[in-house]
Amino acid sequence: MLTYRLLHLLKFLGVILYAGGLIGSFVATSLPERKRAVHAIASPGLLLTWVTGYLLTTQLNVPLTELWIVGGIGFSLLSQLALVHSVSRDRRTVGAFAFAFGPLFLVLLLMVFRPTWASFAS
Repeated sequence: MLTYRLLHLLKFLGVILYAGGLIGSFVATSLPERKRAVHAIASPGLLLTWVTGYLLTTQLNVPLTELWIVGGIGFSLLSQLALVHSVSRDRRTVGAFAFAFGPLFLVLLLMVFRPTWASFAS
């Protein structure tokens, strides 16, 4: 049980780092600061989230093919790609923020509500 709680805490920390890097990449004033927010904060946060998420699935015996996990991986990757694209093109528009934040919000919804494939088969 202690291992599960520590992994859960680390995963939450990863989500906080990713979200902080995402926000930092849009509020930073210079391009080097924006790139640092993405590559030194958000990207490691996403990696930490993915690794601890995988380890949590092994602890709970949850298959990686569950809808909420597959969706979470896909949407978090989409968010990361949108974030990297916005920084590499030096775009700080509302649209660029929406394309990076929207998928992250969907990930959070999936992680909280945990829909399964079986819930759609009924």
